[in-house]
Amino acid sequence: MNNMIVVPAAAKVQRGLTRVAAYCRVSTSQENQEHSYEAQVRYFTNLYRSSSTETFVGIYADEGISGTSLDKRTEFQRMINDCRAGKIDRIVTKSVSRFARNTKDCLETLRELKALGVTVAFEKENIDTSRLSDEMMITVMGGLAQEESHSISRNVRWSIQRKMANGTFRHARVPYGYAKDDETGNLIVDPEQAEIIRRIFNMYVNGTGAHKIALTLNDEKIPSPTGIAWNKKTILKILDNEKYTGDTMWQKTYSEFMGEKFKPNHGQAAKYYIEGSHEAIISKELFEMAAKVKKKAAPKSFEKNNTPFRKKLICRKCGHTYTFISSKRRNYWQCNCRSAIDKPCDNRVLYNDELESAFTALCDKLHVHGTVILGKCAEQLAELQRLEQFGTAEGVKRMKELSDLKDQKQRFRGLYDKHFISEEKYQQQIGEIDLKIERLSREMSRLSGANDGISGEINTLLEMFEDYEGSDDDKKEIIESALEKITFVDETLTFRLQCGLEFTEVV
Repeated sequence: MNNMIVVPAAAKVQRGLTRVAAYCRVSTSQENQEHSYEAQVRYFTNLYRSSSTETFVGIYADEGISGTSLDKRTEFQRMINDCRAGKIDRIVTKSVSRFARNTKDCLETLRELKALGVTVAFEKENIDTSRLSDEMMITVMGGLAQEESHSISRNVRWSIQRKMANGTFRHARVPYGYAKDDETGNLIVDPEQAEIIRRIFNMYVNGTGAHKIALTLNDEKIPSPTGIAWNKKTILKILDNEKYTGDTMWQKTYSEFMGEKFKPNHGQAAKYYIEGSHEAIISKELFEMAAKVKKKAAPKSFEKNNTPFRKKLICRKCGHTYTFISSKRRNYWQCNCRSAIDKPCDNRVLYNDELESAFTALCDKLHVHGTVILGKCAEQLAELQRLEQFGTAEGVKRMKELSDLKDQKQRFRGLYDKHFISEEKYQQQIGEIDLKIERLSREMSRLSGANDGISGEINTLLEMFEDYEGSDDDKKEIIESALEKITFVDETLTFRLQCGLEFTEVV
């Protein structure tokens, strides 16, 4: 038998301690609640105090902050930044609802953390992102947390609307000219500010414009409601506020769950008008006189049917739309953000004759040289189509997405069979996945011929500009059927057509 030499095993390499951070969020400051800030701090501190494999790097805690938005949670953002800096290996939190009540934000954050090598554990749901199969469970739990938040939001909104309807709702914001009674919460007149309000209304109905009123108040060093200088917008808001007549209109704005906040209420929700809710500063007659003067002085916007450029002209600096202003001297377009109090847009006004001249020049060029310009684009798209027929990275990516969606359906079926989710939730999730599969399948079926549609659009444009004769009807047809949008910055107009082609003109 041959001699055997045994090579002893090397000593086991000691891995570094896992750096664990805890995230806590409490919705109120009540001391007796289960998820209070102090209770969660004590829990996580004791949990990792004697661990031999993990080291506790600290607690990130947001107190009194809603879970529907990540933007306002400063501690949460600080924790994510520390993860990006490589300071954290693992995050633990009590539940999905403590982490996020928005499913989209929750999944996006978890995917980023996973890419950074940071795992997250949710104790209540027994979910750990280090186990790949848990993403489906996170989707379900995140959806439930979002629905819980939506239910709370509906209940709060219903309570507020009930108070508005029976006249017991209190003013959250005190308008300039008033103060709030500490005992009753009702509005009471502030004598000094009320005198300014009366002066503003009297100056306005006697022919002094809002801009000149603001200049006068600034010259006299009178403090404004906003804490910055008086301006035209502040004056006009005061002239529009019915509270100075002693009445209150509730719910002039409304908010959508997980959507835009404080949108103007044009009938989307009920309004509640309370007469005599507090002491008046001005008479209703003076308020109505100011409203008539304001209506008469307001610049006339172009009628919808008279300007096909309406809502197509976009400010390239801030992204807001331009509005048409009719002027005795020269009609012009102005950015809607130009008069904003906070960071007003300084993009210049665009005179209407400049816009019309630039558009006419574009139409003339495409009428004369359209065959060369648009024909070349059609040839390039045809070549791109031939390349796509052999398969691309994008096609492979879509195939993988389709496979993943089918796997998701199978996993949800397993969760439903084990009674982890209700039939309603199961049908909802399966319905959403089926819609994604159907949409993705349509996109894949059009992948090789996707540019056929674009090529067809280009050919249609080519025919349109060949038949162009320069009439107003021809221009209107091109604007309505072929022009997607116009962006403007400094001296440059960019015309984007529906097929995606862009052309620039200097004014």
